[in-house]
Amino acid sequence: MLYLIGGASRSGKTTKANRIVNEAGIPYFSLDYLMMGLANGVPELGVHPTEGDFITGQRMWKIVDPMLTAKVGNGIDYTVEGVQLLPAFVAEFQQKFAGDVRCCFIGQSELDVTAVEEMKLHSSATENDGFKDLSHIEALAEMKRIRADSARYKEECEVHNLPYFESSSNFNLTLDQVVAYLINK
Repeated sequence: MLYLIGGASRSGKTTKANRIVNEAGIPYFSLDYLMMGLANGVPELGVHPTEGDFITGQRMWKIVDPMLTAKVGNGIDYTVEGVQLLPAFVAEFQQKFAGDVRCCFIGQSELDVTAVEEMKLHSSATENDGFKDLSHIEALAEMKRIRADSARYKEECEVHNLPYFESSSNFNLTLDQVVAYLINK
């Protein structure tokens, strides 16, 4: 089974993928690593990490699709997570490999953007991406982007009939729900 976890930055995708590793022994790959490899190693592909998750996801799909297809074809249980997984592409992929792919999206469309210091504290415990080093104004702008991206993921999930989980109000409960949905279904 191939497990796909998409959604907005800081919504809990990596945390959930790590939990699946610990609970079910299913390894995972973060598309962020592929994105950085493409951006720095093959710049002519036009993948720029700061250009926006939806643009980056569209540009990367030509590489991600055959990579995921190979995983399904080899019958390997694997989890792939990243902001670069877009609902339209994932819906089509899941239909093509019905029964071999489970997916969900996670977001924070209800994120309280005034809780900047709380977000910095949680981010510093889980990721090493410099969010904690942003000024208050920069962090606030990033949180507004996360909320807007989450609303877009949520809307596109509704259009494509894909499961969307909101992690802004009760992160740990959402974590339990996502893991139960994906591996204990």
